[in-house]
Amino acid sequence: MKKIVAFSLLIYCISCSPGPEKNKDKKAVRKKEIQQIAVEKDSLQRDTIEFVSYNDDFDYSQLNGKKGKEEISYINDQNNDRSFLRGDLIAIEYKNDSIYIAGDGGTPQNAEWIVSAKKIKDGKVSKFRKEYNQPIKYHYSKEDEISSTYLDHLYKLAEYYIANSKKDLIKISLKNKEQLGYSVEKQKKNEKDYYVLGIYVEFEHKVSPFQWLYIDPETDTIYEYDLPNDKLIKFP
Repeated sequence: MKKIVAFSLLIYCISCSPGPEKNKDKKAVRKKEIQQIAVEKDSLQRDTIEFVSYNDDFDYSQLNGKKGKEEISYINDQNNDRSFLRGDLIAIEYKNDSIYIAGDGGTPQNAEWIVSAKKIKDGKVSKFRKEYNQPIKYHYSKEDEISSTYLDHLYKLAEYYIANSKKDLIKISLKNKEQLGYSVEKQKKNEKDYYVLGIYVEFEHKVSPFQWLYIDPETDTIYEYDLPNDKLIKFP
């Protein structure tokens, strides 16, 4: 009886196992899929977008932009220009091509590659730099151990806020070319970590912050702090 059961199980396993032909077919289909992805390229396309940021922290560098409210990212490996500032209007040429993600078995994926990019109109940050024509001062506690790279990143966020702010005190300070600055510190609010910037005007070597900003380090979202209501208001 045991021999009959064992023989029956063997026959069942053989009948359920994919044969060489089936395995061969699956490999052929997979190979065809990869080839289709790899060769799916198209002719040059053109568009006009609002520049947001560069990101060189991944296998492929990226250029991030906005089209209306839509956020868009392009592969930027073929473009070494890093002169665009947030808010600049840029004309781009791009095409679909393949990228290969590390750790994904080298499988190609389609992505939009920047071929060329050119600024066609200054954004508010570019205009601010030309008109204000002096650096924004800042200071921070050495205990917070903030890297120079991230301090530069925070500077650009502070610059973006000042250039786009509708606060009267900031507008007056810019008009009068007063020395603007900000302090930097780490704080936790509602169980979340933020970088807090205290915007101030320097007068006779004295400073008094008049606007507090909370920066979410995970998303780079800027929040204005509403002191009377103890609330964070997303900017802009």
